[in-house]
Amino acid sequence: MTGVISSFGDALPYAGSLLFGLDGSGTGGLCLNILITLAVLPASLVLGSLLGAVRLFRVRPLNWLAFLFIEAVKGIPVLLMIFWLHYALPAFLGLRPPLFLTAVAALTMYGSANVAEVFLSGADMVRKSELEAARLSGFSGAGVFRRVLAPQVLRRMVPALLGVMVSLFKDTSIVFVIGLIELTQTGMILANRYPDMLVPMYVLIGAGYMTVSLLLAKLARVIARRQAEKFSPLPHGGPDPGFPGIRGLFQGFSFRWKYVRGYHDPRPSF
Repeated sequence: MTGVISSFGDALPYAGSLLFGLDGSGTGGLCLNILITLAVLPASLVLGSLLGAVRLFRVRPLNWLAFLFIEAVKGIPVLLMIFWLHYALPAFLGLRPPLFLTAVAALTMYGSANVAEVFLSGADMVRKSELEAARLSGFSGAGVFRRVLAPQVLRRMVPALLGVMVSLFKDTSIVFVIGLIELTQTGMILANRYPDMLVPMYVLIGAGYMTVSLLLAKLARVIARRQAEKFSPLPHGGPDPGFPGIRGLFQGFSFRWKYVRGYHDPRPSF
């Protein structure tokens, strides 16, 4: 027991190498995992939402292409996609992108397919009667999406999106197969150099992944709450930030149009 505790003390001076890389430049270790995640997350959210919208509104022939892309990516392991982009592009197209871009592209493809599935699942939970009521009230297609569909889909997507975000961050641990020295690979190198610190190194690696995963979860909740408030067509404090349904449409029709146009008279007019 004393030897394990002393080995943890010996491993702590190498925490900087796990965070910033073996050379301390900030382009390796946990910093590299974070940089890849920061590039992958927004790209996956944008591309996945576009794929989901194309599938939802059945924009032909784009919806067929989106379906093939989503199903193909879901059926291929991330590790295999990284290998394909790293070895197939130079072999067949003569392209040799930087290792960082190769990892980002492979993880973005995987993440966008999962985000598209989450988007479609959230959209399926929205009642069709609410969408029809919004169209009858005069909302355009973009207005229906922004005022009715987006707030409800966003709230329903949050738990699943949180899982996708954390999964993408943890998947960055496999990019070492193409030569990137991120957190896991840095810890493995240090553990091979100093066998007595094998257990402490892997404990520190797990602590690094857990810390960033918790921060991502907190960030996702904050963003989702702010976006739900932004898209809400009702005043703050209303019972539901989404569309109120047919009854609310006819009872507060004039009031809702005034609110959308910028008027804030709290008294509904009939």
